[in-house]
Amino acid sequence: MFQAIAPWIEQHQRWFRFPLIVLMTCVAILIALIHPDFSDQLELKILDEQFKIRGEIPHDQRIIIVGVNNNDLSEIGRWPWSRDKIATIVDRIMGQYEAKALGFDIVFSENQLNPIVKSARLIQAKDKTLANLLLAHQAAGDVDGQLATVLKKYQHQLVPGYFFYPKGVDVPELGLKRLPQQLELLEKSAISAEFSGDMPSYIPQLGAIEGNLPRFTAQTDVAGFFNFFPDSDGTVRRIPLMVQSGDHIYPSIELQLLRIFKAWPHISVKVDDGVVESLTLGKQHIRTDVSGSMLINHYGPGYTFQHVSAADVLLDRLPKNTLKGAIVLLGVTAVGVFDYRPSPFDSVFPGVEGHAAAISNILNDEELSRPAYLDALELLLVLVFGLLCGRLVMGRGPFGQSVVIFGVPCLLLGVSYGLFVSYGVWLEVIYILLAIFLTTVPVSLFQYVVESHKRAFIHNAFSHYLAPEVVDSLSKHPDSLKLGGEEKELTAMFSDIASFSTFSETLTAQELVALLNTYLTAMSDIILKHGGTIDKYEGDAIIAFFGAPLDMENHATACVLAALEQQTVLMDMRKVWKEQGKPELTVRIGMNSGPMVVGNMGTDTHMNYTMMGDHVNLAARLEGVCKAYRTPILISGDTHRLVRDTIFCRFIDQVQVVGRRTPVDLFEPICSRIDVSDECAKRDELYKRAWAMIQSRRFPDALKYLKNLHDKFPDDGLYEVMMVRTEGYMNTPPPKDWNGVFVLDSK
Repeated sequence: MFQAIAPWIEQHQRWFRFPLIVLMTCVAILIALIHPDFSDQLELKILDEQFKIRGEIPHDQRIIIVGVNNNDLSEIGRWPWSRDKIATIVDRIMGQYEAKALGFDIVFSENQLNPIVKSARLIQAKDKTLANLLLAHQAAGDVDGQLATVLKKYQHQLVPGYFFYPKGVDVPELGLKRLPQQLELLEKSAISAEFSGDMPSYIPQLGAIEGNLPRFTAQTDVAGFFNFFPDSDGTVRRIPLMVQSGDHIYPSIELQLLRIFKAWPHISVKVDDGVVESLTLGKQHIRTDVSGSMLINHYGPGYTFQHVSAADVLLDRLPKNTLKGAIVLLGVTAVGVFDYRPSPFDSVFPGVEGHAAAISNILNDEELSRPAYLDALELLLVLVFGLLCGRLVMGRGPFGQSVVIFGVPCLLLGVSYGLFVSYGVWLEVIYILLAIFLTTVPVSLFQYVVESHKRAFIHNAFSHYLAPEVVDSLSKHPDSLKLGGEEKELTAMFSDIASFSTFSETLTAQELVALLNTYLTAMSDIILKHGGTIDKYEGDAIIAFFGAPLDMENHATACVLAALEQQTVLMDMRKVWKEQGKPELTVRIGMNSGPMVVGNMGTDTHMNYTMMGDHVNLAARLEGVCKAYRTPILISGDTHRLVRDTIFCRFIDQVQVVGRRTPVDLFEPICSRIDVSDECAKRDELYKRAWAMIQSRRFPDALKYLKNLHDKFPDDGLYEVMMVRTEGYMNTPPPKDWNGVFVLDSK
């Protein structure tokens, strides 16, 4: 079916390609508006690769993690540790080691059983007196009270952490019951918020809280949540900085720690039509998305930040100034206890380190951002790159198309990476890349189909009369062939078998066909070998030309060399034919060079790649003139001017052929310049003298020269022809206005 419509498509391809580009660009825009999950996943992977290519970068050394690691569990005991140990760790961090702020990536949501009360209950049945004595001193075993006391002691420097359940997820019933109490305790943690508009908020909505015991939360000035909202692939790339409950906004543990570290600057949020317009910490503007979440600029894989052993703090094994003036995060990093949270750098990333990275980002103004205008700009780039790249591949070759299809995306990825590294801007490129591929690949494939049909046409059209390497070249570069006809400088060759009609009568049809096929095959192979194009076969005649369809600077030389080789091969073939008792074929060849029209000519259904023009006709005439001068090959003066530096040609005559008024200089190619003998050159000079004498009407002197040449070279028919003509001039002198040109009266 395609073969039937391919010519029509090829003829009208310009009307298909640009609408196809527009259509595929619209498809890319539609996909960009829909944001399918697969493309978003690819975009996130591109962002991850940018992190990996960039590598680790310096982080703020003032942020330190005190972690409960595997060694600590082996030394101190399994987790959770007793609250008195936690109290000791907090007291050492803030008092002895002089940290500036401490945040808890831990929740103390349940009461810890008093060990004295527990012991009293165990012995009460056996020794009631001892049990009552123990109960009288139960205050000494109140480990929760010990922790509460330490929290109160450093209330202005501590941020207990909590976890919230967003609305819309399954919330524990107990959490719902405790929510009013928890919100009351968090009231002092809320930050200033300015709301405008009536649209629903994009900020996460608080559904319930998994928080600390009220006795703990009440001891400190503020608390902060430590939720992460991983992307759909589970990777931590962003962190929420606020959660909303009614008209109140509650900040994250990162913001609360920074408030303490920066001496309690004012935090404010502006929300317009549900979108977070701004979040400021004092005079610093923190870059967030519409929901108040921040893109984390990760500094490296897990354990990039300094980790300090909690056991070392507990047992006072830490150098004194290790934590001085630092923001400390207390969490659990032991394998099997903490959550594995993949990051762009690492598949095993301590969650507490995500908080450290976020704090360092804000503290040094290094968070990633996506300015509000980027969504519109990226959509515009989808349109521009789709149309531009689609247009760039139109009419290009495979190399040009490859540059566009692969080079432009690489350039785009480079720009995206530059914005990421230099300015901390995340440019989403996946939909722009999609637009490039959706427009360039179909157009390239469409063009490939059209070009394949064109190559197939060229192969079918030329394989019978062009050399295989020429056909291959045309197939690879079809644009080098202008279909329909063009004027080019060519050399035309006409060859014909002498006395064909006479000897053909002596052969049977089968013998004649076999003889001709042998001859035509040998002669055609030589033409193709020298880069010629076989125009057609007319009976025993071969018509060919050199210089088309592929350009050939030395078309005249190639044509003449082919003719000389043909005559040489024919000499050997005549010996074989003579032994076989077959006719010994002799061939006349005429050649001429000049501007000719060449191309596919004919009807829409039947075409021939052929040549035409006055110079073609002259080549045909010269083939017939060979008979008059008894020479095997004749070329015109135009061809001689192109080959005289490489091929030795002897001068023959100046004639006026039938149908042409302008005289033509005739030459016979003899051999290559480097092979010409002194005798051959001397013969040519002597003949030129004789010819010049004829022009000056010195016929007896000319005849004398010609006879001498004929006596020495009796097999050269030219001398005999010119002798007869000279004798004729002596008997019947030409008119007084004779210009020396011999006028031929037959073709």
